[in-house]
Amino acid sequence: MKRISLPIAFLLASLFVPVTQANDDPEHLIQSCQELVDIYAKRDQQRLLAGVATGLSEALRAGYCMGVVDEYRRRYECATDDWFTQAQRVAEMPVSFGPRTSVDELLEMSCEI
Repeated sequence: MKRISLPIAFLLASLFVPVTQANDDPEHLIQSCQELVDIYAKRDQQRLLAGVATGLSEALRAGYCMGVVDEYRRRYECATDDWFTQAQRVAEMPVSFGPRTSVDELLEMSCEI
């Protein structure tokens, strides 16, 4: 059996973060989605080395974004094609936008664009 590296294991474990836990900190969601997009960009550039080059805190933030977006998509219909497109849209929002909105509003906006 292959061993899964620790960052990937935490990433997988954090996929199931419910949206209700995320409602307090929209800035954290934006930063987490930025981390997720960066990890995927590294993966495309470096292929297999992206998992090794990804630190634990990066993996946790990326997993948080993935879990929140996935949970939102389970409960609400979204105009975007897939979860990653929605995560990219959240990541494109300026962090300074966070204090003026909620996580649910960010997710709703990222769904409609």
